[in-house]
Amino acid sequence: MDDRSTLALDAWLGGLSREARRELYVLLDELVSGLDVSRHNRFGFLRLRAEFETSGELFGCSLEQLKDAVAETLGADAVKPPRPRSPLEALRDRVRRRGHPDFR
Repeated sequence: MDDRSTLALDAWLGGLSREARRELYVLLDELVSGLDVSRHNRFGFLRLRAEFETSGELFGCSLEQLKDAVAETLGADAVKPPRPRSPLEALRDRVRRRGHPDFR
């Protein structure tokens, strides 16, 4: 990211409360890490990702750089809060522990 982009991003993030930046970080982390179809509506997820990519283009940075910039403003608070496992995650854990039902 160039200096101009960094200044614009810092000014924008400076106007957000700590809680808003934390929520933004969690959302960006989810967008960057991919889609769990059991947790999101695919169309809504892709639309939201496109909105954030547009924001990144305005600041001259990628989604990952935007996420990292938000994390820098949070320091140690840039930890994702625990969330309940999705049905897909629960199924993956069950298959990992007991094996796939088709191959028992």
